[in-house]
Amino acid sequence: MRRRQDKPVYVGQPWRVVLRDLGLDAKAVLRRAGQPAGLFDGEGSWISVDDFYELFDATEAEAGGPDVAIRAGEVVSAELFDPAYFAAICSPDLTTALTRLGEHMQLVGPFLLDVEVTAAETTARYRCKQRPDVARVLGLSQLAFMVALARRATRHEIAPRRVTVIGPADNLGGCAEFFDCEVVSGDVFEVSFDAFDASRPFLTRNDEMWETFQPGLRRRAAEAGEYRSVRDEVEEALFVLLPSGRAAMSDVASELGIGGRTLQRRLAAEGTTWLDVLNSTRERLARHYFESTQLNATEVSFLLGFADPNSLFRAFHRWTGTTPESWRAELRSTN
Repeated sequence: MRRRQDKPVYVGQPWRVVLRDLGLDAKAVLRRAGQPAGLFDGEGSWISVDDFYELFDATEAEAGGPDVAIRAGEVVSAELFDPAYFAAICSPDLTTALTRLGEHMQLVGPFLLDVEVTAAETTARYRCKQRPDVARVLGLSQLAFMVALARRATRHEIAPRRVTVIGPADNLGGCAEFFDCEVVSGDVFEVSFDAFDASRPFLTRNDEMWETFQPGLRRRAAEAGEYRSVRDEVEEALFVLLPSGRAAMSDVASELGIGGRTLQRRLAAEGTTWLDVLNSTRERLARHYFESTQLNATEVSFLLGFADPNSLFRAFHRWTGTTPESWRAELRSTN
């Protein structure tokens, strides 16, 4: 089965349009991100999640701050968005719109929009299947897009109940003013709307348009499914389960809705094993944590589902031939 893991994110004409509307030089952004000048040309390109994050970091740097996320989230037009956007804008209300976006997003790309609905509020959480973090401007722009969608479709100046961002919440420039609510720091990018606002009727509701775009959404989901492998699904499940200490094969099998033996057979059919996927996922996450965060070994061992730090030390030495502290020190000395 063909996999899209190496180049999972499409970039093309929409980036050219958005950067132009933001008043930014596309070539300057690409140069800062270390990407070729023709990346957006023609039919566009598929790039890795890491490179995708670099594009957003470069956009923030070129724009001079995180305020660009709000402007990016508000750039909404027919020329930029695919059937999933129209499925949202023609929904009866915000809860339905976010649910439709979430259902589509989980099938066709490396990002997820988890939607939780209670009697008091509707909450949408944006995260990545392949990395535990989200680039700041990417996360902020997604939250801004959802708030802008709510305001545009209802013609009300809806303010979320709260917004949660990864990293410091006190250096967001005009973003806090745009959201017009409490902005707090956490480990996710998340926005919560009062149940009343989430159920306000969309003036843009169009059931006929929804029926028109449904087949396109299903087709794109089916096409995306051609690129998914069992290994991909196991890795995505581990990103969620490892920090909770659920690192057993039975936990992942349950998460995927299959039996343990079935999971073993499907992995074997792809030429791999449960332990291989578990170890490679842990190694990938460990390298990320020690390279990109200030977390110590005890904290990392917890996030990776190890019984104790000594287990992490042994595994890390097997992966790299050295200790986490030495690896981190050497990496920083070369940067």
